[in-house]
Amino acid sequence: MKKLVFILIILFFVVVAGFQVVKYRFSPKYSGTIELEGMTSDTEVYFDDYGVPHIFASNPEDAYRAMGYVHAQDRLFQMEMMRRVGTGTLAELLGEDLLDVDKFFRTLGIPKHAKWSAEEWEKSGPSDIQSAVNAYIQGVNDFIEKGNLPLEYTLLGHQPRPYSIEDMHGIVGYMSFTFAMAMKTDPLVTKIARDLGQEYLEVLSVHTLPEHHVIPNQYPERGEDQKISLDQSSLQAMLAKLPVPLLEGSNAWVIGPDRTASGEVLFLNDTHIGFSQPSVWYEAHIEYPDFSYYGNHLAGLPFGLVGHTRHHSMGLTMFENDDQDFFEERLASDNPLQTIYGDELRPIEVREEKIPVKGMDPVSFEVKTSIHGPIMNEVLPEIGEITTKPVASWWVYVLEPTKALEATWKMARSKNIQEFEDAIRLIHAPGLNVMYGDKSGNIAWWATAKLPIRPEHVNSKLFLDGSNPEDEPLGWMPFEENPMSINPPSGFVASANNQPDTLSNGTFFPGYYYPGERWNRIAKTISSRKDWNQNNIKDLQLEAINESHPQVVRSMIEASDLDVIDQHREAMSQLAAWDGNHELESISPTIYYKWLYHTLHGMMADELGEEWFDKFLETFLYIRSVPNLIQTENSPWWDNVSTSEKEGRREIISRALEKTLEELTSQLGDDSNKWHWEKVVVLEHPHPLGAQKPLDRLFNVKAPAVKANEESVNKLAFKLNPAGVYHVKSGPAMRIILDFANVEASESVLPTGQSGNLFSPWYSDQAEMFANGEYRLQLMNESLIKSGAKKKLVFEGR
Repeated sequence: MKKLVFILIILFFVVVAGFQVVKYRFSPKYSGTIELEGMTSDTEVYFDDYGVPHIFASNPEDAYRAMGYVHAQDRLFQMEMMRRVGTGTLAELLGEDLLDVDKFFRTLGIPKHAKWSAEEWEKSGPSDIQSAVNAYIQGVNDFIEKGNLPLEYTLLGHQPRPYSIEDMHGIVGYMSFTFAMAMKTDPLVTKIARDLGQEYLEVLSVHTLPEHHVIPNQYPERGEDQKISLDQSSLQAMLAKLPVPLLEGSNAWVIGPDRTASGEVLFLNDTHIGFSQPSVWYEAHIEYPDFSYYGNHLAGLPFGLVGHTRHHSMGLTMFENDDQDFFEERLASDNPLQTIYGDELRPIEVREEKIPVKGMDPVSFEVKTSIHGPIMNEVLPEIGEITTKPVASWWVYVLEPTKALEATWKMARSKNIQEFEDAIRLIHAPGLNVMYGDKSGNIAWWATAKLPIRPEHVNSKLFLDGSNPEDEPLGWMPFEENPMSINPPSGFVASANNQPDTLSNGTFFPGYYYPGERWNRIAKTISSRKDWNQNNIKDLQLEAINESHPQVVRSMIEASDLDVIDQHREAMSQLAAWDGNHELESISPTIYYKWLYHTLHGMMADELGEEWFDKFLETFLYIRSVPNLIQTENSPWWDNVSTSEKEGRREIISRALEKTLEELTSQLGDDSNKWHWEKVVVLEHPHPLGAQKPLDRLFNVKAPAVKANEESVNKLAFKLNPAGVYHVKSGPAMRIILDFANVEASESVLPTGQSGNLFSPWYSDQAEMFANGEYRLQLMNESLIKSGAKKKLVFEGR
């Protein structure tokens, strides 16, 4: 017995020692000194309680070199994933399973565009921006050369190649693609139009409906130079393989001085992005002479896309504008490499792409490009179910080199609202709602993008006729006509991925907009009082109420058979009285979402088929169309085309309710009072390697149940499904609140933690805070940072 105890003790110490060796081998270095050849002066980096680096340097080059190093040591593998998506090289690292993803991105043209943007960047000549970007790249490569590479590289047997400006532009391209709603939606809309007819489309919200909430415009007065004159008062399956998150939506609002307790601007932003580990944003605070900035950074990019100085704050939501059209080409009868265009023939260009694949020889494939763009048939299988003709993607982003780096550099350094607007004009795609507030009391929202002018007859959600020159875009709108609101009389600006109001020509710009429930809740709540502060605004940012769901529920109850309702009268009474809140103890959302799924499935799966119905649930059409779909009595969707009898609304809804209550009883028990929402909600932040068991237990981050919902302000989205277990896929990637009365007391939180390194103390330390609706400070006070820092790292030149 003594011998066994002795052996167990020895094994314990061996395991502990082994873990410490592994931890030492792969952990980031947060303390001590690192010598970097070429640094002009010592640069200090202080890490606060949550691992946020606070960089104090004497010049921008040293600051951004240090930034590149610390960013890489916390997020290098995330950078690796994102640059490989943007350069079409995932299969080289992860194997043959990712080959179709690489083919898709190469066909779409993002790697080609990244190379073009990098070439144009190099031609632009030396500048302060280039010096800072090059310093950041050097910092990343310093870490690759000298630092402890994260465990993922050892598990994959890979050594990272040096980071480059082309990689950086590839990451910008990934970000620009990530919304991808045209890819998901336009084939579906075209299929319904061709296979089922216009009467089926009319019940869907393909375009904005009168009951949807729009963002009001408030155009500023401008001088002759256009300056602001201010009054100072299966794509689905392929995308599932992506090892990086997709941008989903977002909320942002800025409250003017007349509506705040402090009499200064109050700024809020929470970007909605697919949950992952690490989460998408990396916070960093940079100080050097004449520059002080706290920002949220994408992996691999030196400049924060969201952030603030002591003078102004900037935030983002997705504009959701339609910047991608699909043209169905007509091939010449005697030449498959020519298309008919009016009375002319136009060539199809062919280029060969070679994709490196782990453990295999490179795979070659051809990309064909018409005058409208790349032919997508091979990488979008859905097209083959609609047409046998080649279909080309016309996408604004790839039409000109990106200037995202220049824009974000200038946005952070703007001295006033006019300089800020000059900076955002550089963003041609993706479409962004850019939010602004400043110490002078100005508030603003711009929908920034290069907006094409389409002919009046064109429906941009349907495949267009590539042989008809009259379907072509006519030109570009002047930036001054983009949707915007500068210091509106309402005293606030807000965006929540919903439709901007009509343009100066009286039309809505087409897009993939959400119906506006989030925007409406934000607008109504802000308008209700004039004493907003950093604390009382939190209830709104954390709110999980959707006011349209109870309306849908009541219409479904009214259409249901009373016998089914009587069998579960108590549960149905609670559902009938539901206010749309998604509290964890509530049973109403548990019933509603399963009932909604079975109702929609009973309506639509017979016409669309299972695969296309599943695709429908992935589009903005689903969110926008539910109230109209459910409440329209004479909709053609109600009849099941696979049966001889003609079904109606009452029959489909009642059957769906009966099935729902039977399944919930089997799933959660006979006592409907215990069908709590928290029992069917799951939140786990997946790491790219977590798809491979048992690595999920090592790398994924599990979190407590959250108030999962569709289109509440605190949007925590999931996919509707028949199983009735809802895996939260996306939500706020941070929650920022800033009052210009005290910028140094601004707050935020991340979904998991600052670091993507498994052995960092800041890998998942914010996961419970986030789930519980807690916040922590975004420190900018130098004395508090230095006196309270957990770790200090010094970069020395030599």
